[in-house]
Amino acid sequence: MKIFCIITLVSTLLLPACVSTPVEPVKWDLKPVSLYYSGYEKGTEIVSVQTLTLRAVLSNFGTGEVDVLDVSQPERLRRLARFSLGLGQGEELTSVAFHPSLDLFAAVVDTGVKRGRLEIRSASTGALIDQVEAGFGSDAVVFSPDGRLAMVANEGEDFWFDQQKRQFFKAKGGISIVHLDRDGLIEANNNLRLADVTARKGFVIEEKGHYLEVGIDWNGDGNISKQMDFDGNGLIEDKKVHLGRFEESEVFGNETKGERKIMIPVSRHSSTLLEPEYIAISPDASRAYVTLQETNEVAVVNLISEKVMGYYGMGSTEHMADLTNDGWVSFDQSIVALREPDGIALTADGRYFVTADEGDTETEGQTLSGGRTISVFNARTGKFVGDTGNQLDEVTFAHHLYLDSQSGRKGAEPEMLVSFDLEGVPWVAVGMERAGAVMLISLADPERPKVEALGKIPGEDVKSPEGIAHFMVGADHYLLTANEMNGTVACFKIIKKEPEA
Repeated sequence: MKIFCIITLVSTLLLPACVSTPVEPVKWDLKPVSLYYSGYEKGTEIVSVQTLTLRAVLSNFGTGEVDVLDVSQPERLRRLARFSLGLGQGEELTSVAFHPSLDLFAAVVDTGVKRGRLEIRSASTGALIDQVEAGFGSDAVVFSPDGRLAMVANEGEDFWFDQQKRQFFKAKGGISIVHLDRDGLIEANNNLRLADVTARKGFVIEEKGHYLEVGIDWNGDGNISKQMDFDGNGLIEDKKVHLGRFEESEVFGNETKGERKIMIPVSRHSSTLLEPEYIAISPDASRAYVTLQETNEVAVVNLISEKVMGYYGMGSTEHMADLTNDGWVSFDQSIVALREPDGIALTADGRYFVTADEGDTETEGQTLSGGRTISVFNARTGKFVGDTGNQLDEVTFAHHLYLDSQSGRKGAEPEMLVSFDLEGVPWVAVGMERAGAVMLISLADPERPKVEALGKIPGEDVKSPEGIAHFMVGADHYLLTANEMNGTVACFKIIKKEPEA
């Protein structure tokens, strides 16, 4: 009887403690569920989903074709149709986007030295419905949520050399704002040039040298050489040779790198170097945010007045990293790096924009190129909120996907990203170009974005995920990655992680 009373008393005392134990937050994981093969070795670059019909459009830059996929059964992606855009010589399909509600998709064609174009096509037949001239180096395209606007980022990244003047030239980048009627026909188009960039607040130039490495046909033979006897002495030497001028700056090349890596100086006064990469449109379609990777900025466009409101300097990030390709990975070196964002997305409430900080220049000072981060900014003010530090590389390494050969370059390289809400919490998913993977990042605390999961794209070959898209089937969340170097699309399901024992 005495023993029974003691046991009862202990159980009673412990009961409140058990009841008040805090519940662990839900953990999420990425499960690969299918892989679509285009039938080509590479080229699958951009993918976009129409959630109403659970169809996707997929571009192939190598063939100039668009695949329409059925994604209603994510475990078995199925091609519904393949359309050739009938591109001419020197033309390239650079981007696609599915209209939010109509049976239409947009396709962007880069035509080289001429202005590119935006095509509106039937998603059922591939027929050309309408088209309009865009800017130079037309690249990414995106629709507003209501489908009444399409925007094109015209990168204008091609350089050429005038041998007589010894001068390098480049087309200016810009933004196309295309208005569509209720049937998806083009009503108006504004090819908006970017504003003067002189003395912009937050613009960073590395004092010891800040360059774009670009391929330019310097000698006019129609080819981009890997080595070049620039000074004509009959030798290929590892040395800098003066090649000419770009605007007010001298341009140099290294003979061992040839025409494929000519060094164009990034200068404070050059509006020509503004090269729009990707665009995010606010939920109410009043603003657009455009990444300018080479100058480490985001341009803010007022879509009512169709004017550039200003530029947010993306600044730099500081964290620990591995910077040496020596066969040993150890994240014990401190870096300061310009973010230089590539992909950009807005959270569903429009409060924050999030960037994938890949990097695209070369520096010769202490500040490096490419943050190796996902960064969060206040969309109204441009104020920095938080970034992932070195989580992307560390998680990649933990999954045995980190390449030490990239340590001295830009790490695992975050490329494009997509934002969505998951059970009331904002998240982003980002494709990691050098890791062949996609990462899931929680923005529950925007000041401390946290990598929660990594999904490896199936297969052992090089994948290089470029485009990424999110969609839902019922209550389930899925991600698609377009993997340009092996001609596939991978599908991942976002699942709740089993609690640890």
